[in-house]
Amino acid sequence: MKMRVCCCLIALLIIFNWAPQAPATEDVPGVGSLPPEVLKLLQDLNRQYGPDTVSLVSWLLDAATHSGSVLTASVRVNGNEAREDGTFLVFQVETGLIFNTRVLDQSGRLGVLWDKILVKAFAHLDTLQIPTDGVLIALLYHHKAFAETDDLSAHVDEPGSVEEAKFYFRGDPLRAFLSKELSSPALLARTQVFINDTPVPYGAIRTETPNGSH
Repeated sequence: MKMRVCCCLIALLIIFNWAPQAPATEDVPGVGSLPPEVLKLLQDLNRQYGPDTVSLVSWLLDAATHSGSVLTASVRVNGNEAREDGTFLVFQVETGLIFNTRVLDQSGRLGVLWDKILVKAFAHLDTLQIPTDGVLIALLYHHKAFAETDDLSAHVDEPGSVEEAKFYFRGDPLRAFLSKELSSPALLARTQVFINDTPVPYGAIRTETPNGSH
């Protein structure tokens, strides 16, 4: 059922991104054929946080499932987190990724999350209207050492240790990035990053994005 819910959310991506103004889900043709739990989730998200939140959930899920994940990927909104510099709407992403620590260290893993999931998801948005000062995207993934020639599917039952990366995006720099007024490296420099609640300095994240590009 979890995978079915995820697939339905991806299917609804078109509805919330092509409509000039996202309507209530009960007014969208074809939505009635979706499972009741999916309808309720979308209606609750749209009503409580607005259509941009639904859109970001969908694009994060799409990016996670196309990032090389082998486990089930999922996204949910976990309410707000208050910090000294404001409140953040929390997006919890189960990436489904299993990283090989013989190939990618922590810096490289963060770079993949940034390039393959966060930047890819944000690329589909022009703006982000949310009822908080920013968004927190927490990404869960596994990592372990194994032979480079191994098929990742062989490690599904024993995926290794869990690691959580948290990216705190302030609203103004994030919207500037979405409107292409700020580059990807500049946005990363303005983003607080934590691994298992330990701060990560900007220079410790190795991305593929060249300086100055979006």
